[in-house]
Amino acid sequence: MVAACAVLAAPPVSAQLTPDAQRTYNDFQRQAPHRAFVLGADGKGYLWAASNGTDPGRAVASATKLCEERSKGHCSLYAVNNIVLSGHDWKAAAPPALPPIGRLRPEPYWTNKGPQAAAGLIVWSHGYMAGRDATSSAPQGQVAYFTLEGYDLYRFDREWIRDWPGDATDLANAVRQAKTMGYRRVILAGQSAGAWVSLAATMRGAPVDGVISVSAAHHGEVKDMRDTTRARSDWQQVVRGIKPGPRLVVVNFKDDTYDVGSRMDDARAAFKASGVDAIVISDPEGFSGHGAANGTVFPRKFGACINAFIENGTRQPPCAP
Repeated sequence: MVAACAVLAAPPVSAQLTPDAQRTYNDFQRQAPHRAFVLGADGKGYLWAASNGTDPGRAVASATKLCEERSKGHCSLYAVNNIVLSGHDWKAAAPPALPPIGRLRPEPYWTNKGPQAAAGLIVWSHGYMAGRDATSSAPQGQVAYFTLEGYDLYRFDREWIRDWPGDATDLANAVRQAKTMGYRRVILAGQSAGAWVSLAATMRGAPVDGVISVSAAHHGEVKDMRDTTRARSDWQQVVRGIKPGPRLVVVNFKDDTYDVGSRMDDARAAFKASGVDAIVISDPEGFSGHGAANGTVFPRKFGACINAFIENGTRQPPCAP
């Protein structure tokens, strides 16, 4: 059995948050790692989130700079990722990492509790661009609504993608291993190639409880395709092959240069025919492009309702009428 990692002690009374800072900290907890929260001399809190990197150093530097510019006084680092520092140096306070689960690895500098103590496991799968290493890219903010409920956070990183079916099979096998280890629930979440591999693993029988697919992509940008029929056929095969059981949220944005067209119609038709419990969010107002869910705006608007549907089957705005 994997031992749980201890969370650092609560901060001393002198470091307790003002009501204003507490509101900002509540928002901070709903942001993606790497993230940092800094207290200013003015009693306000300042945050920086969704920062790329192998550790949270960029987030720490950015949040500190923001605080110094706005509070015009001393700034102190209060929390990094999901760790309240209680006066400790953030580098010294790095939590021990749990072991990998197959090809899954724990989110760096993140306190995970292990399969017996955690509410579940959420696995982030990043997007991919040929020739660029995305294995230190930040997860999207949707994951924070699950980690706030006590989910452990792991990643399915692929620096090079040469074997799409093999990656999907390895992800499915890792989910099976996680369930065998004792994780009660497993959620797959991803963007672009990460969204695709999450759906493909589910099609291959991964015993997941939910999937969050954002801007799923497999064949590159449409402008580089001689024939889009293959890409759409592959998409249809995936969504038609998923069996009832997990709850799915499938998101697509207008002006996505990777979208071959009509895929959300294909998804709706496939899920209606199979009985898969799903919400399809197609071209939500105010969002445009393949990376429209990056940053803080999309998770702030949709994170809570995505979580409610995956966890409880509740359909509520803006995810559903």
